Amino acid sequence: MAQVEAAVRLRGPAAVEGAPQRYVGLVTRLLGFVVDALIINLVAAFSWAVVALTMSALSVPDSVNAAIVGIMGIIYLVCAGGYFVAFWSGTGQTPGARALEFRVVDAQDGKPIKLGRAVARLAGMVLGAIPFFAGFILGLFNARCRCLLDLFGDTVVIDAPVYTVADRRRMAREAATSKYNPRHSAAEQRIELDGSDAL
Repeated sequence: MAQVEAAVRLRGPAAVEGAPQRYVGLVTRLLGFVVDALIINLVAAFSWAVVALTMSALSVPDSVNAAIVGIMGIIYLVCAGGYFVAFWSGTGQTPGARALEFRVVDAQDGKPIKLGRAVARLAGMVLGAIPFFAGFILGLFNARCRCLLDLFGDTVVIDAPVYTVADRRRMAREAATSKYNPRHSAAEQRIELDGSDAL
């Protein structure tokens, strides 16, 4: 009973030992990455448009133009890396991961990862892409779909369904009657047994 109650009170990706998990495959992860890349590049394109308009209005010399382009490139890389690190070490979900309903968690206990592990994961993502994306193909050959970036960060990627209010109430009822249903991933049950979800 205590394990069930703990499962329905979770407010994040902290896993309950023995709870079933569904590991996310490469296609879903790729689609999530495409969403993230679109967000990053749309923001970058808008920022570059503002800078380009400003430079044209001020008639900036060519030498300064080249320096600004270089600086913008560096800023782009830093911001793109920071985007992933911030979301992985914060909620475990980038906007793309949230849209596709998956989450990055610690491979050992299912908890959110810290900043250092997120940075290591980013390094694994970059290195995994260099030799013809071989680091990502690793995910096809292990049970938990772990790619090179997951090995670097000691992470796994699991399903993180977004539950409706009705789903929350139903799961709370199941927990209250000690009928824990294993089809709901304990690592993703974010039930708040407060006023709105009280039985």
